[in-house]
Amino acid sequence: MSTATIYARIPSELKGKITELANSLGKQQSETLVELLNQGFLFSESQRELKETRDKLSQQESANRNLQTELEKEKAELRIAQQKLDAVERARGHLQRILNTEVGKCTVPNCGAPINLYSFAYEQCPQGHSRKIELYNEYKSAPGVADALVAGLAIFGGVALAAELLGDKKTNGIQ
Repeated sequence: MSTATIYARIPSELKGKITELANSLGKQQSETLVELLNQGFLFSESQRELKETRDKLSQQESANRNLQTELEKEKAELRIAQQKLDAVERARGHLQRILNTEVGKCTVPNCGAPINLYSFAYEQCPQGHSRKIELYNEYKSAPGVADALVAGLAIFGGVALAAELLGDKKTNGIQ
């Protein structure tokens, strides 16, 4: 390492401390002073690096807070979507129960399959026999009652679905 000479005036008290330190370390004053200057520069560099690291940490913490906020928003949206899906599933269940209401039976000999509203709407029994349906007495009371029943129950199913989607809990007890 090449060296250079620097002449500087320093307070006597500081010179005394450098002399004491050099004596305690068994080194010359100039060697001790060079070490102290190097340590000062290293300390200064370390302080700068520490500040940069703290700044990076602060930025990362801020980014993490932003990500956490985004995550909470996404979780809330997911909960809302799940609630809507649950409502649709409940409404589908209500509608399925309505469509499975038994209203008659197939009149084809040796068939007699039960006819639910779904089969009645398509005028076909589950075995594939078309237009061979006999309604139960409670559904035969007047002309057009069966068609009105199908239409009414379909409308009720639609209303139940809409109520579920809109969050109307008053329909929960209606089957």
